[in-house]
Amino acid sequence: MQIRIVTILTLFFGLLAGGGAASAEQYELTFSNGSSWRGDDGARVDVVFNEQGIEQSIQGVVKKIDGRPGFQIVFVRGLIAGREATKGIFAPDIVTMTNADAAGSSSTSGANTATSDSKKPIRKKAGEDSSEPATTTMGENGFLKSSKPGVFFMPWEGPVGIEARHDEIKAIIEEADKYGPGQIIVLQINSPGGLVIEGDKIHETLKDVKQRHRVVAWIKEAISAAAFTSLHCDEIYFMKVGAMGSAVMFAGQTAISGGELNAWLEKFSEVADIGGRDPIIARCMVTRTAMASYDKDEDTGKVTIYPDMRGEFNLSDENNVLTLNVDNAIDCGYADGVADTTDELAVLLDLPEWHEVNDSGRKIHERWQRNVKQCRERIPRLQAELQRNPEKAITLLKELLGWYSRCYPVLVYEMGLPPDPDPIRRQIEELRRQRARQRN
Repeated sequence: MQIRIVTILTLFFGLLAGGGAASAEQYELTFSNGSSWRGDDGARVDVVFNEQGIEQSIQGVVKKIDGRPGFQIVFVRGLIAGREATKGIFAPDIVTMTNADAAGSSSTSGANTATSDSKKPIRKKAGEDSSEPATTTMGENGFLKSSKPGVFFMPWEGPVGIEARHDEIKAIIEEADKYGPGQIIVLQINSPGGLVIEGDKIHETLKDVKQRHRVVAWIKEAISAAAFTSLHCDEIYFMKVGAMGSAVMFAGQTAISGGELNAWLEKFSEVADIGGRDPIIARCMVTRTAMASYDKDEDTGKVTIYPDMRGEFNLSDENNVLTLNVDNAIDCGYADGVADTTDELAVLLDLPEWHEVNDSGRKIHERWQRNVKQCRERIPRLQAELQRNPEKAITLLKELLGWYSRCYPVLVYEMGLPPDPDPIRRQIEELRRQRARQRN
């Protein structure tokens, strides 16, 4: 039996994060935001938790808790999408967990809970007048209303599709939607590029949101798929060290060509047009076969862009794939200004001061970055633990399934685990059958 389990673990757990046996005694959990919960199996609870960076909630009964301290899985039986089911929730993803009475109302008995995001006071940002703190109220039109003009700000950092995802962009848009049309969404972009399939999702979402909100890219680095994302935005501002471009698409280790290249060129041209920018320059970010130069009228500042080298100012010849820096991006009209600080950016956005309507964008970013960090740290450690404790295979496989839900891009796109976790579920069932046969 032990040889069989070790073979299974070698197959599925070359890269894993650990878990341990759960106690049958009373549970006491402490969460990453400082809140805690104490109770037993069968306790009725209200749980607010994050899944893929999105805050969700469930009310139900605690069935059991598995795993080692700090990384337990809490199994709650309750209504999910209108039907009764059991939900496994990673303890690090829990925002609050409170006991509920029989009537379904929350009680803090046995729990030290943190205030939920919706009840926390609005955090003031740099440049705000502390004597007149901003408030949020409900407007007559049914939308929330901030007492000060401001932005919905979110850092968007790391490889596209792994750390910088469509999910977080969608989440900050949903937050802005609560305040009605006409909001300013600022994405602070610092990414070396990444997955084109993630760019496809971003493409549709940003095309849609631009119909109701003002979307701004604030660029430190926007390479490849991150440049593709930036070009959708209504306005682009660079930091002094900013760079945008170099969007060559690869199939494996080889740059695409032929029909695939033509399709990618057309997509980039479409995106530039959506953002109100000349597609000639965008195409130069994709391939060496495209060129760009321009003339600039000294009196009016009008820029005329050419798909060859006839212009006075060269941008990209046949030997280079274009990456714009702050100087040529401003001069050719592809960027709208330069800002190194939020106060400088506020001036460019015609705001009286830098004010973030709330800190939801920072929280969305921080939660996902924390998930990624924990996944990267925990998963490699599990190989050694599994070799030492193969008898815990079922618990660890169940935790792996939880990581698929919690941090799928890191597992699949970075660590190379199978995209479909169904074989892992089948392996759990096989191990259960083996153990049942042993007991009999």
